[in-house]
Amino acid sequence: MLSDRVVLITGANGALGRAVSGKIAASGARVALTGRKREPLDELASELTQELGLSGDRAMVQASDLGKSDEVRSLVEAVAGRWGGIDALVNLAGGWRGGKALADLSDEEWDSALEMNLRSAFLVNRAVLPFMVKKGWGRIVNISSRAAESPGPKQAAYNVAKAGVIALTGSIAAEYRKSGIAANVILPSIIDTPSNRSQMPDADASRWVHPQELASLIVYLLSDEGGSLNGAAIPVYGRV
Repeated sequence: MLSDRVVLITGANGALGRAVSGKIAASGARVALTGRKREPLDELASELTQELGLSGDRAMVQASDLGKSDEVRSLVEAVAGRWGGIDALVNLAGGWRGGKALADLSDEEWDSALEMNLRSAFLVNRAVLPFMVKKGWGRIVNISSRAAESPGPKQAAYNVAKAGVIALTGSIAAEYRKSGIAANVILPSIIDTPSNRSQMPDADASRWVHPQELASLIVYLLSDEGGSLNGAAIPVYGRV
Protein backbone atom coordinates (compact mmCIF):
# COMPACT_ATOMS: atom_id res chain seq x y z
CA MET A 1 0.00 0.00 0.00
CA LEU A 2 2.86 2.40 0.82
CA SER A 3 5.53 0.75 -1.33
CA ASP A 4 8.77 2.75 -1.17
CA ARG A 5 7.11 5.85 0.25
CA VAL A 6 9.39 7.77 2.62
CA VAL A 7 7.56 8.34 5.91
CA LEU A 8 8.90 10.45 8.78
CA ILE A 9 7.43 9.35 12.13
CA THR A 10 7.90 11.59 15.16
CA GLY A 11 7.42 10.25 18.68
CA ALA A 12 8.27 6.84 17.21
CA ASN A 13 9.57 5.32 20.43
CA GLY A 14 6.32 5.74 22.38
CA ALA A 15 3.69 3.03 22.73
CA LEU A 16 1.61 4.46 19.90
CA GLY A 17 4.70 5.23 17.86
CA ARG A 18 5.92 1.66 17.99
CA ALA A 19 2.58 0.31 16.76
CA VAL A 20 2.34 2.92 14.00
CA SER A 21 5.95 2.44 12.90
CA GLY A 22 5.48 -1.31 12.61
CA LYS A 23 2.27 -0.98 10.61
CA ILE A 24 3.77 1.57 8.21
CA ALA A 25 6.97 -0.43 7.70
CA ALA A 26 4.92 -3.59 7.07
CA SER A 27 3.02 -1.68 4.37
CA GLY A 28 6.22 -1.29 2.35
CA ALA A 29 7.36 2.20 3.30
CA ARG A 30 10.80 3.41 4.25
CA VAL A 31 10.52 4.73 7.80
CA ALA A 32 12.50 7.52 9.42
CA LEU A 33 12.08 7.24 13.18
CA THR A 34 12.67 10.15 15.53
CA GLY A 35 12.28 10.89 19.22
CA ARG A 36 14.31 12.54 21.94
CA LYS A 37 16.48 9.52 22.84
CA ARG A 38 18.57 7.50 20.41
CA GLU A 39 18.74 4.16 22.25
CA PRO A 40 15.01 3.24 22.11
CA LEU A 41 14.93 4.31 18.46
CA ASP A 42 17.80 1.95 17.66
CA GLU A 43 15.98 -0.84 19.50
CA LEU A 44 12.79 -0.17 17.54
CA ALA A 45 14.61 -0.12 14.20
CA SER A 46 16.31 -3.40 15.08
CA GLU A 47 12.99 -4.99 16.03
CA LEU A 48 11.34 -3.85 12.81
CA THR A 49 14.24 -5.15 10.75
CA GLN A 50 14.13 -8.56 12.40
CA GLU A 51 10.37 -9.01 12.70
CA LEU A 52 9.51 -7.78 9.21
CA GLY A 53 12.64 -8.94 7.45
CA LEU A 54 13.45 -5.44 6.26
CA SER A 55 16.56 -4.78 4.22
CA GLY A 56 19.18 -2.47 5.66
CA ASP A 57 17.89 0.59 3.82
CA ARG A 58 14.27 0.51 4.96
CA ALA A 59 14.65 2.23 8.32
CA MET A 60 16.74 5.08 9.74
CA VAL A 61 16.84 6.76 13.13
CA GLN A 62 17.79 10.21 14.36
CA ALA A 63 17.21 11.63 17.83
CA SER A 64 15.82 15.16 17.71
CA ASP A 65 14.29 17.84 19.92
CA LEU A 66 11.33 18.96 17.82
CA GLY A 67 11.00 22.15 19.82
CA LYS A 68 14.24 23.44 18.25
CA SER A 69 14.06 24.60 14.66
CA ASP A 70 17.70 23.81 13.88
CA GLU A 71 17.29 20.20 15.02
CA VAL A 72 14.09 19.82 13.01
CA ARG A 73 15.80 21.20 9.93
CA SER A 74 18.75 18.84 10.42
CA LEU A 75 16.39 15.87 10.83
CA VAL A 76 14.40 16.59 7.69
CA GLU A 77 17.50 17.25 5.62
CA ALA A 78 19.01 13.96 6.78
CA VAL A 79 15.93 11.99 5.76
CA ALA A 80 15.62 13.73 2.40
CA GLY A 81 19.35 13.38 1.81
CA ARG A 82 19.23 9.65 2.35
CA TRP A 83 16.11 8.82 0.35
CA GLY A 84 15.67 11.75 -2.01
CA GLY A 85 12.70 13.40 -0.33
CA ILE A 86 9.88 12.93 2.15
CA ASP A 87 6.49 11.66 1.06
CA ALA A 88 4.63 11.60 4.35
CA LEU A 89 4.73 12.85 7.92
CA VAL A 90 3.14 11.11 10.87
CA ASN A 91 3.49 13.52 13.76
CA LEU A 92 2.87 11.66 17.01
CA ALA A 93 5.17 13.76 19.20
CA GLY A 94 3.58 15.53 22.15
CA GLY A 95 2.51 14.88 25.68
CA TRP A 96 0.03 15.70 28.40
CA ARG A 97 0.61 18.61 30.76
CA GLY A 98 -1.89 19.41 33.48
CA GLY A 99 -2.85 19.30 37.13
CA LYS A 100 -3.44 22.97 37.85
CA ALA A 101 -6.31 25.40 37.33
CA LEU A 102 -5.67 28.17 34.81
CA ALA A 103 -5.11 30.89 37.40
CA ASP A 104 -2.39 28.79 39.03
CA LEU A 105 -0.39 28.12 35.86
CA SER A 106 3.05 29.68 35.58
CA ASP A 107 4.34 31.18 32.36
CA GLU A 108 6.81 28.32 32.11
CA GLU A 109 4.13 25.63 32.49
CA TRP A 110 1.98 27.25 29.82
CA ASP A 111 4.92 27.61 27.42
CA SER A 112 6.09 24.05 28.04
CA ALA A 113 2.74 22.53 27.05
CA LEU A 114 2.48 24.64 23.91
CA GLU A 115 6.08 23.92 22.88
CA MET A 116 5.66 20.18 23.35
CA ASN A 117 2.40 19.92 21.44
CA LEU A 118 1.98 22.91 19.12
CA ARG A 119 5.35 24.50 18.41
CA SER A 120 6.86 21.08 17.64
CA ALA A 121 3.98 20.35 15.25
CA PHE A 122 4.46 23.69 13.50
CA LEU A 123 8.21 23.21 13.09
CA VAL A 124 8.11 19.69 11.68
CA ASN A 125 5.13 20.35 9.39
CA ARG A 126 6.78 23.48 8.05
CA ALA A 127 10.02 21.62 7.40
CA VAL A 128 8.54 18.76 5.36
CA LEU A 129 6.17 20.79 3.17
CA PRO A 130 8.75 22.05 0.62
CA PHE A 131 9.76 18.47 -0.20
CA MET A 132 6.14 17.46 -0.75
CA VAL A 133 5.42 20.54 -2.87
CA LYS A 134 8.44 19.75 -5.04
CA LYS A 135 7.15 16.21 -5.61
CA GLY A 136 3.53 17.25 -6.08
CA TRP A 137 2.38 14.61 -3.58
CA GLY A 138 2.29 14.40 0.19
CA ARG A 139 0.43 13.07 3.19
CA ILE A 140 0.41 14.55 6.69
CA VAL A 141 -1.22 13.06 9.77
CA ASN A 142 -1.06 15.00 13.02
CA ILE A 143 -2.32 13.85 16.41
CA SER A 144 -4.55 16.09 18.49
CA SER A 145 -6.85 14.94 21.29
CA ARG A 146 -10.48 14.71 22.28
CA ALA A 147 -9.55 17.40 24.80
CA ALA A 148 -9.34 19.91 21.94
CA GLU A 149 -13.09 19.67 21.40
CA SER A 150 -14.17 18.65 24.91
CA PRO A 151 -11.70 20.46 27.20
CA GLY A 152 -11.14 18.86 30.56
CA PRO A 153 -10.41 20.78 33.77
CA LYS A 154 -6.92 21.58 35.02
CA GLN A 155 -5.23 21.13 31.66
CA ALA A 156 -5.91 24.43 29.90
CA ALA A 157 -2.55 24.71 28.16
CA TYR A 158 -2.84 21.16 26.83
CA ASN A 159 -6.40 21.80 25.62
CA VAL A 160 -5.33 24.96 23.81
CA ALA A 161 -2.25 23.36 22.27
CA LYS A 162 -4.20 20.41 20.91
CA ALA A 163 -6.88 22.74 19.52
CA GLY A 164 -4.07 24.59 17.80
CA VAL A 165 -2.92 21.37 16.14
CA ILE A 166 -6.38 21.02 14.58
CA ALA A 167 -6.23 24.59 13.24
CA LEU A 168 -2.68 24.07 12.00
CA THR A 169 -3.68 20.94 10.09
CA GLY A 170 -6.71 22.63 8.58
CA SER A 171 -4.54 25.54 7.47
CA ILE A 172 -2.13 23.18 5.72
CA ALA A 173 -5.01 21.43 3.96
CA ALA A 174 -6.40 24.75 2.74
CA GLU A 175 -3.07 26.11 1.57
CA TYR A 176 -1.56 23.02 -0.06
CA ARG A 177 -4.44 20.95 -1.44
CA LYS A 178 -3.64 22.12 -4.99
CA SER A 179 -0.08 20.82 -4.51
CA GLY A 180 -1.28 17.25 -4.10
CA ILE A 181 -0.88 17.30 -0.32
CA ALA A 182 -3.53 15.94 2.05
CA ALA A 183 -3.33 16.83 5.75
CA ASN A 184 -5.59 15.35 8.40
CA VAL A 185 -5.64 15.23 12.19
CA ILE A 186 -6.76 12.44 14.51
CA LEU A 187 -8.45 13.11 17.85
CA PRO A 188 -8.10 10.07 20.10
CA SER A 189 -9.57 9.72 23.54
CA ILE A 190 -7.62 7.57 26.03
CA ILE A 191 -5.19 5.25 24.25
CA ASP A 192 -4.58 1.80 25.70
CA THR A 193 -0.90 2.07 26.63
CA PRO A 194 1.08 0.63 29.57
CA SER A 195 1.52 4.14 30.95
CA ASN A 196 -2.21 4.91 30.92
CA ARG A 197 -3.00 1.54 32.50
CA SER A 198 -0.56 2.19 35.33
CA GLN A 199 -1.95 5.69 35.94
CA MET A 200 -5.58 4.51 35.87
CA PRO A 201 -5.49 0.98 37.30
CA ASP A 202 -9.22 0.89 38.10
CA ALA A 203 -10.40 2.00 34.66
CA ASP A 204 -11.91 -0.35 32.06
CA ALA A 205 -9.11 -0.35 29.47
CA SER A 206 -11.22 -2.44 27.09
CA ARG A 207 -13.16 0.75 26.32
CA TRP A 208 -10.05 2.67 25.31
CA VAL A 209 -8.59 3.10 21.83
CA HIS A 210 -6.06 0.42 20.91
CA PRO A 211 -2.83 1.62 19.23
CA GLN A 212 -3.27 -0.84 16.36
CA GLU A 213 -6.64 0.72 15.51
CA LEU A 214 -5.02 4.11 15.17
CA ALA A 215 -2.15 2.59 13.19
CA SER A 216 -4.54 1.11 10.64
CA LEU A 217 -6.32 4.44 10.22
CA ILE A 218 -3.02 6.26 9.75
CA VAL A 219 -1.85 3.83 7.06
CA TYR A 220 -5.07 4.48 5.15
CA LEU A 221 -4.64 8.24 5.43
CA LEU A 222 -1.11 7.93 4.01
CA SER A 223 -2.25 5.93 0.99
CA ASP A 224 -3.23 7.17 -2.45
CA GLU A 225 -6.87 6.44 -1.62
CA GLY A 226 -6.61 8.37 1.63
CA GLY A 227 -5.83 11.55 -0.26
CA SER A 228 -9.53 12.15 -0.90
CA LEU A 229 -9.84 12.98 2.78
CA ASN A 230 -8.21 16.35 3.42
CA GLY A 231 -8.52 18.79 6.31
CA ALA A 232 -10.52 16.34 8.41
CA ALA A 233 -10.46 16.23 12.21
CA ILE A 234 -11.22 12.57 12.86
CA PRO A 235 -12.55 11.54 16.29
CA VAL A 236 -11.42 8.13 17.52
CA TYR A 237 -13.00 7.78 20.95
CA GLY A 238 -13.38 4.04 21.44
CA ARG A 239 -16.18 3.49 23.97
CA VAL A 240 -15.14 6.17 26.45
